[in-house]
Amino acid sequence: MALPLPKQRLAAVRDEMRSQELDALLVYSQKRGHIAYLSGYRPNYHTNSALLLLPRKDDPILQIKFGFDMPRAREISWVSDIRPGRSEDAVCLLRQFIGVVEEKGLQNARLGWVASDHTTEEMSAALFDALHTGLPKASLERASDLVNRIRLRKEPAEVDQLRRSAQVAEIAADAIRHSIKLGAEDFAVAGAAAGAAVAAGADRCDVLLSVDPSRLSLPSSHQRFQHSGPVSMELTVECDGYWIQICRTFSLGPPDDRQKRVFAACRDAYSASVDAARPGVRAGDVANAAIAIVDKAGYQGCIKYGLGHGIGLDLPEPFSIDPTENAALVDGMCLVLHVGVWADGASGFVGGPIIVNGSGNIILDHPQQTVMEI
Repeated sequence: MALPLPKQRLAAVRDEMRSQELDALLVYSQKRGHIAYLSGYRPNYHTNSALLLLPRKDDPILQIKFGFDMPRAREISWVSDIRPGRSEDAVCLLRQFIGVVEEKGLQNARLGWVASDHTTEEMSAALFDALHTGLPKASLERASDLVNRIRLRKEPAEVDQLRRSAQVAEIAADAIRHSIKLGAEDFAVAGAAAGAAVAAGADRCDVLLSVDPSRLSLPSSHQRFQHSGPVSMELTVECDGYWIQICRTFSLGPPDDRQKRVFAACRDAYSASVDAARPGVRAGDVANAAIAIVDKAGYQGCIKYGLGHGIGLDLPEPFSIDPTENAALVDGMCLVLHVGVWADGASGFVGGPIIVNGSGNIILDHPQQTVMEI
């Protein structure tokens, strides 16, 4: 019989802990997703954080920052032992957590510390010092990569959630398409997208827009759509903790030949990157596949954004789709691939999420094939 998802996930982590002879993991999260992955609890306030003690044998203990968030924590976490913090200071919270470690008799154990990924190190120098001061006899090892490796491969339930997030993003994109008109303000258009996304179940929706061909897709800044022509956008949605991004290109009025050429270069480069993204392939080679198409179309040096990255509980996740990235793609990982070109007074932005799969990549959205006229 298959193990229920949380037990299956924790079993995989504990197998890695045994291979590294770790007695327990000490996990800290504020903005990144390790706590969410291992406990189901998502710290969701800008000052929130949580700590998890995951022994190799005993049940885990979750310590959250805010007592008022205990009902939500009990509702969404599969950990049965959840404790509220007694301070809003991160060092004081860590000292309280060290008491939990001592309660479990692990103060002299071999402990793995998990607080970083390929993007962010969440353990400050003050927390690092407090950890070593509070557990002077423990053997403390960095163990973030242990969890990062497991998180790369998305479970079927995660793929379903990522697909759902993509569906919500497309609903928000449709709201943008219906909101853009000459004289409309970028904040109003972004607000329409956010409203549609939240109504469809999103926790958050962020929008980058170009209000005319000369501008990159950027956050709203009280600009108005004053010209006919291309409107490129990147839309980011978080739904039940899982992030997704899609990129789309609209045109106020019929697109001209320049716009069609730029868009075609983006579309074909995106398709080339999807075709290149296979397990074991270097991430840099995926980027180069897209760049080669853009260069061949005559737009060398006109890619103004990165070409993609991993995504899931965090934004971004490994690996960056960059020509210099040597990491090999992993079967089951989720990537957002996107190509944005600004050239000749025109722009194009095409992209979306895929699951890397050795039997054929799984595309989670509906990739754009033509410029959508407004």
